[in-house]
Amino acid sequence: MALTRADLTAKVRSKVGLPTAESASYVASFFGLIKEEAEKSGTIKLNGFGNFTVKEKKARRGRNPQTGESIIIGERKVVKFKPSVVLKAGINKKYKNGTKGR
Repeated sequence: MALTRADLTAKVRSKVGLPTAESASYVASFFGLIKEEAEKSGTIKLNGFGNFTVKEKKARRGRNPQTGESIIIGERKVVKFKPSVVLKAGINKKYKNGTKGR
């Protein structure tokens, strides 16, 4: 199941008790700030959640899977996410030593 902006808005509304429009505004503002900071500095650190970093990828040779034709994939920027140890531990708390706990 995917978590959408509407889902986040509903969760903010229920947790904080704000009207839906105001909750939606806060969610949109948060994502706007994240986007601005990624464009400006290239690094976003959210303590207890993880780090977003913007990396540059160089141009490379690729292949069109439908035609098999060789193409050049231009250079671009990509966003990488590295989860924090706290997030990983929370996600994997039901597992012990690589196996599901009983």
